[in-house]
Amino acid sequence: MIARELISSVPVLHPSDSGTKALRLMNEYHLTQLPMVVDSKYLALVEEDDIMDLEDPDVPLESMEYSSTRPAVMEYAHLFEALKLFYDFKLSALPVVTKENEYLGIITKDNLLAALARYNGVKEPGGIIAFEVDPRDYALSEIARIAESNDVTLLSVNTITNPVTGKLEVVLKTNRQELQGLVATFERFNYVIKYIFAEEPEEELLKKNYDLLMNYIGM
Repeated sequence: MIARELISSVPVLHPSDSGTKALRLMNEYHLTQLPMVVDSKYLALVEEDDIMDLEDPDVPLESMEYSSTRPAVMEYAHLFEALKLFYDFKLSALPVVTKENEYLGIITKDNLLAALARYNGVKEPGGIIAFEVDPRDYALSEIARIAESNDVTLLSVNTITNPVTGKLEVVLKTNRQELQGLVATFERFNYVIKYIFAEEPEEELLKKNYDLLMNYIGM
């Protein structure tokens, strides 16, 4: 998924706009930044805090001082590059531009979150397993083989390094709700399971709710 596929339709600011107008638009679209555009070129990212610091919010935005840093992502950049910029600059909106700095639109935090949910299989039913391994022992091919041997499909695989232990935490999103067999196989291969989130089958959940209702009625 690339940046231009995540663009939202949000109004832009112009140098002649007032700080008051900028704050109104930010409030309307639930953002803390909006891009300033001149002749279809991305000029600056206007911050809500900077406007709030003005003695007179009705002055034109062109009278404000702006940082030389102008966070933006190229139109064909990958989703993960946009994610990094959101994190590095604490953004609520990220401008998308061409090589010629032509403004195409913005990626909002909500759009980015929705894309990440689709990308990681979050919306698909299935359980989650997390375990720790030494980085030198991490082998995705072995992990996939173990999952396949238990008739489990991996919908996503994410890793993060524990800054304290230096070990790699591996998080697997699967297509299965029953994971005990897969967990047992991982443990036989000396994987240290950290946690498991397994969704209950619908019929078990209905039975549990029914039993709770009967207990309540019988009180």
